[in-house]
Amino acid sequence: PGAPTKLMISPPSGSCDQLMVTWTAPSNTGGLPVKYKVYTDGTLRHSMITTMTTTWSGLTANTQYTVRVVAFNDLGDGGEVSGTGRTRPQGIVLILLMFY
Repeated sequence: PGAPTKLMISPPSGSCDQLMVTWTAPSNTGGLPVKYKVYTDGTLRHSMITTMTTTWSGLTANTQYTVRVVAFNDLGDGGEVSGTGRTRPQGIVLILLMFY
């Protein structure tokens, strides 16, 4: 298959330890169903994904990650798309101390 397109990598609202990854299907599938392998910083996170979205939890706050999505089917690996995304900074915790 061809490469997935329109890769979007963004943290969900209010989360500092997650990234949501979405993409669109390749226009050329070779006439067969397409699945996806998704890598973060070179490590395979998901294989055999049939949807075009995934969310990862447990990531480090305020950290940039490189994401790569590879389309494949029974004909083998096809094209890929990659990009980077950053998790949100951790919220500021305000501690008030009162001295008497």
